[in-house]
Amino acid sequence: MAIKPQSFGTALKNARKESRFTQAELAEKLDISLSYLKDLEYFRSLPSLELFVNVIELFNLSADEVIHPENNKNNSTYQKIERLLHRCNETQLSVILATTEAIIGTTQHE
Repeated sequence: MAIKPQSFGTALKNARKESRFTQAELAEKLDISLSYLKDLEYFRSLPSLELFVNVIELFNLSADEVIHPENNKNNSTYQKIERLLHRCNETQLSVILATTEAIIGTTQHE
């Protein structure tokens, strides 16, 4: 796995801000020093695998999007929807799928 400091730092900072954590609050929650968190956010350090997993689980991020940001949808609305989808149960996902298909005019089910 090739995690780039800029990819991880950007994802971490954006998720922290969206969740309205201060750097100090997030450092405490992740059980890391504030200076290490700042190093991560400013691309001066890479996370351990354990920290990487903790961050993506805490913020419901896609590991693939963090590792391969060039494949990401850079639209913030898309990213918010994607994170919310991870919190849905199967019934809710079915409703969202049907609604989305109705909105864009497709009825193809997989």
